[in-house]
Amino acid sequence: MAGQNARLNVVPTVTMLGVMKARLVGATRGHALLKKKSDALTVQFRALLKKIVTAKESMGDMMKTSSFALTEVKYVAGENVKHVVLENVKEATLKDGSEPQPSTTCV
Repeated sequence: MAGQNARLNVVPTVTMLGVMKARLVGATRGHALLKKKSDALTVQFRALLKKIVTAKESMGDMMKTSSFALTEVKYVAGENVKHVVLENVKEATLKDGSEPQPSTTCV
């Protein structure tokens, strides 16, 4: 990407014609590879976006259920249920098992 006004000094010979054709083939191949990688990353992005949207939609139902459960607990145990819960919980029952993925991979 040298710019729009940058021009190569090309002597009109058969040798330079071969060199320029080889450069064109290389540039075309490079462009095709970059296009493939761009398409693969777009597919990965859309799949990830679909998972996020699904998770957000299911989060609404989960929040309704958890809010109702908290209201029930506060009704049964009183307002100071926070201290009882914090004292009795030793470790988390649910853990996030996801691993980071490298961003330079191509599918």
